[in-house]
Order: sequence, then structure tokens, then C-alpha cells
Amino acid sequence: MAALVAVGWFAAGRLGDAGNADAPARATSPVATPARPIASTSPVPVHAVSAPEGTIVVTALGLVDPTDARYQGDQAALQADLRADSRGQVVEKAIGLYLQQASLSEHYERLRDKVLARSGDYIATIVQESAPKLGKDGLMSVTTQAIVKSRELQKSLNQMSREERIDFIRNNGDPKVAVRVTTRDADRSDAAPQLSAVAENVLKERIRSFGFRTWSEEPAADKAADFSVIGEARIKKLSAKLPASGLTVSKYTLTSWTVKCVERATGEEIYFNNTLPKGVGSWASEEEALRAIGGKLADEFSRDFFLQNFGLSGQKVVLKVTGLADANAAALLALELIGLRPVLSVMPRPGISPRAYDLVLAGGGSPLELVANGILKPLNAKLGAACFSLGTSAGEVVEVLLTPGCAEKSVLTRLEAAPPAGLLAAPPARLRSVVKNPETLKNLTLQDHVPDGRRDVA
Repeated sequence: MAALVAVGWFAAGRLGDAGNADAPARATSPVATPARPIASTSPVPVHAVSAPEGTIVVTALGLVDPTDARYQGDQAALQADLRADSRGQVVEKAIGLYLQQASLSEHYERLRDKVLARSGDYIATIVQESAPKLGKDGLMSVTTQAIVKSRELQKSLNQMSREERIDFIRNNGDPKVAVRVTTRDADRSDAAPQLSAVAENVLKERIRSFGFRTWSEEPAADKAADFSVIGEARIKKLSAKLPASGLTVSKYTLTSWTVKCVERATGEEIYFNNTLPKGVGSWASEEEALRAIGGKLADEFSRDFFLQNFGLSGQKVVLKVTGLADANAAALLALELIGLRPVLSVMPRPGISPRAYDLVLAGGGSPLELVANGILKPLNAKLGAACFSLGTSAGEVVEVLLTPGCAEKSVLTRLEAAPPAGLLAAPPARLRSVVKNPETLKNLTLQDHVPDGRRDVA
């Protein structure tokens, strides 16, 4: 298996490829850091950190291969690239809040070049950075805990999607949308607007079809909804007398309409459109006109529109692990968790049995699904066996069992001696930026370790 091959190569300490075009770029943009950033000998943060609105705390693992010829005799370059990689990983994890992991992997190289290389633009503060450490896997590592400007990052993803026409697959989230639609008589500019339940219901039905919830627009519910969609339409009544019968026929037409969407957390008007429609037709009754108006307002919004503007903060999960042999094994597992892309933060709970970790995870789905796919799958791939399995779960608490046969020292040694599970599961471009030996790259990109079974390492 790839993990065992990797252990042998790193233990042998073979020299890597001297000239690799995919080496991680050094940070060139400034990072807002404290005058004296907190340094720590422990790679695992020991204190919880609160983040302001529009930001999130992320802890990530940076890696470089010290056998790279570029670093021979130049430790300053090694440490600079190591910190740059760690900060890029911080931003990459934050991207996982908004994009599904498969979509992030699919567009990894463009995201790396456009976003990760500019990590300083999105990191507000470096909270803690561990001392560089050479692991038994042969890689140099450092962990960085930082506060990321997640909403600024989200806006950059939206801009990138528009300008480069990238169809990112977004995480679902659960936005709540309040709706208010009013109408006015186009012939009476001084008339008060009238609420239209008919038009509102059409718009609400469209929003619910996206899988979202509609919410009350009442003032008491201001903090409940994430978005307010507000529309106003002007309706004109047209009357004509038929010469043959003398009957007066009335129709209703739309003369103008305005629609906007407000993000309630910030008060920002994220969408506005004021239209003077042409050739919209007319309707036999006012109710038919209102239904048509509701449909036209609904057409202004898509599922992706709300997801592009919905702020996500990650899911809190308490991971309880039964079967870890000792404190050292528990610490090794904590470091593995930090290296996994879906794990935004890790906080071990001291002195309890079974071992427990407070996690924040990125991605959609239940806590059970996130743990199974984002944590257990890559860990088991690294160990070469189904060592970790799901136990029971209740709410945000997920129990994990370590198979007794895997608790042996020889198996747990792989947690320390093999490359991090997060690296083994990374896209090929990520592997190429860290590991320099071409033969090892081929072994590490076996189907078990690569998203969607990709093997392309050339």
C-alpha cells in the first residue's frame, strides 16, 4: 500500500527532485500579525479563540520536504516556505466552508494560484504558530492557528466563479429567507403600497424548491432570517369598451417593478434591480397579474445566489475515541486531525476517557457523515486497514472505535512514521508541491489515496 511505501522512502531519506516547478510559492502579501506572535512547542492549540463576525478560526498543518536541493544550506528559505505552506493550508481549509471537497479538489490548481498564493489577503491574525519540527516521516512541519476573513474569502470565490466561469459546487448550508412583496396602482403614485400574499407565495415556493426555509418578515424576527427579499410592483388597469356589445373589458399589466435582497447580518444590499418591462403582456384578473409578478421576481434568484452569500461557520462535533493506548497516541491522532482538510479546528479535552476532541468541521451533511468521510476514511487509508470505525452518535457527539488489533504499537507507529493522512488524500498538485521524489509521487497517488481515483502526477 502507498502509506507503507512512503514510510520506507522517508525513513531512507532519499534525495528528492532538485527542480520542481510546483514548489509552494513564498508568501508575498502582508499578514496582519501581532507584534509578537504566540509561539508554541505544541502543534495542537490549547486555548479556544473567539472570532469576530465574518471571520473564523482555523488551524492547519504546513509541510515541506527538507531533502529538496533548494533548502540545502538555506534554512531561512525552508522556514519561509514552510510557514507560507501552513498559511496557504489555513486558507484552503476555510475555502472548504463554502465549496464541497470534491469541487475544491477539482479546481485545486486554479484556487492555489489565485487564492492560496495570496493567503496574506485573507488572514487577519496569526494567533499561534508552532516551532518547525522534523517528523519521523521525513517531512518538516509547522502548525498555524489563524483568524481568517472568511466573508472576504467568500467574495473572492464568487468573483473568481464569475470572471473565470467556474461552476463551483457549493456546500448547502441552511439559509433562511424572509419575503415581502407589495404592489402599487400605477395611476395613483400617492397610494400606499399593498402587501400581496399571492405574489409572495409564488416567490416563497421558488425559494423552498431550493431546499431553503422561508422566514417571517416581522420586526421581531429580524435576527432569525439570513436574507430579506423585498419586491414592489406597479400595476396598471387597462379598460376598453367593446363596440359590438358595449361591455367594458379590463386587463392588468405590469408597468415597473423593483426587487432587492439584503443580507441581514451586515445590512448590505447584495442585489438590486429596477426594471421597466417591455412586452410583458397583460392578464385578465389582478390575481393572475400578481401570480405572474411573483414568478418574475422569483426568476431573479437562483439557489446558487443565496449560497454565494450565505455565511457558514462550520459544524461543531465532539469526537470521542475509544481504544487509544496512551497519551502519546492521543496526541498523534490530534496532529493527524489538524492535517485533514475538513477539520477547521481541534481542541483535545484533557484528562478524560475515552479520549475526546472538540472539532469544527467544514462541509454539508450530518456530523456522522462528516466524520466518516472526512476523518475515518483518510485515517484508515493511511493505516492500511479499517482500524477506526463509527460507534453511536447523538446530536453533535460522534463515537469512534479503534479496533483492538490496531491498538498494537506496530500499527500506531504508522501514525507517526507515515506521511500525514491529509497529504495522502490530497490532490496530485498538492503532493507535487511537498514531495520531491518522482517514484514516491507515483506510489502516493494510488487510487486509495486520491480523490476520484486520479493518478495523474506528470
